[in-house]
Amino acid sequence: MQTLFEFYHDQVFYQLKANNLGKEMLFRNGELVSQGRAFFSTSNDHRFLCPKHGPMRLYFKVSLKNADVSYRLEAGSTLLCEGITAAKPPKWLSKLEQKLSPEAEPVQTASPAQQDTEMLNQPQLSQQAPYTAAASAPSPLKQWFKPLLVLGVIALKLSKSAGAIKAALAGTALAGWAWLFNLEFAISLIAAILIHEYGHVYAMKRAGLKVKGVYLLPFIGGVAVSECATSRWQDFKIAIAGPAFGTLGAIIAYLLWLETQHSALALFAAISLLLNLFNLLPMVPLDGGRVMQAAAFSRKGKAAKTALLLVTGSLTFAAWYFGFYLLMLFGILGTFDLLSDSEERDKDIAPMTDTGILVTLLSYIGLMAILLWLSVIMADSGIPGTNLPLIFISS
Repeated sequence: MQTLFEFYHDQVFYQLKANNLGKEMLFRNGELVSQGRAFFSTSNDHRFLCPKHGPMRLYFKVSLKNADVSYRLEAGSTLLCEGITAAKPPKWLSKLEQKLSPEAEPVQTASPAQQDTEMLNQPQLSQQAPYTAAASAPSPLKQWFKPLLVLGVIALKLSKSAGAIKAALAGTALAGWAWLFNLEFAISLIAAILIHEYGHVYAMKRAGLKVKGVYLLPFIGGVAVSECATSRWQDFKIAIAGPAFGTLGAIIAYLLWLETQHSALALFAAISLLLNLFNLLPMVPLDGGRVMQAAAFSRKGKAAKTALLLVTGSLTFAAWYFGFYLLMLFGILGTFDLLSDSEERDKDIAPMTDTGILVTLLSYIGLMAILLWLSVIMADSGIPGTNLPLIFISS
């Protein structure tokens, strides 16, 4: 538990503590008087009994941008005290808040004496000088035309190379995530994506399929492209290999963090857990949906296929309702993919046996359980950002 904020009133010391699991505990002179769970809400209120004032209420609201908290202490309808004090929100959330709503840089104003001295030292300008300067300045369009033209020609030449396209996408992805969060987060995320995609590539090669490449997609993730699988068992192994490799990478990073206490390792482990939890959702075209599809399409009849379509459609609607628009986009693509599937296309793909279906489902449940268990452990480490997987789960 870390101290979120603290203050004194009427010679009584109030202290609010919280952890990354969303649990909050209010202490009055060291005695616990209230506790609750907020799953990282920036505001909350705690109600408790006081021997002197009776029922009391503490309301607070955290400002991530200013790293402070405003609070009100009330006894019934009477305001006892209010104020603003320093708070300790997670660093990664503060940086995100600054990126989304940057403050204007302070303007330094000279003193009146300095202004008078500068005016005496400046040469007298005619009234026409400002208009002459404005007329002679090149327009923004002319300033940027030549550099943009050069960049366009270079991009056109590089576009003929698949390697250049991959490099451009990777660079754009790195810059985009660094702008949205920070460079450390961007590097950790891309490393987690590459480990995840290498798992797919490894399974593709083991299945004897020709791998066409791995592409990083800015603000979306990554994708490994290969030839079509010839059996549902291959589909399952390729789909599960990405989250399996990603989970292994998170476990290794977590164990290294226990040895070194380097916060970057904990952040990478948390991001990798978040990425693979997201991918294991049972929605086509995510990896979890592909695993379920391999099992469902191995069964005769349309019951299993219809159930998978309903799950994908329901998750798509839920993503839209709760504002997870990237997940909603994936769900729409997956729904159309399932609706357009035909028996003629499935005829050439060998189904799994009942034993294979059982192994598929047990593997999926086991991997999901490991990811959830690690997410809870990581969230209690106290390292900023390691509560990301649990926030996603609670959402």
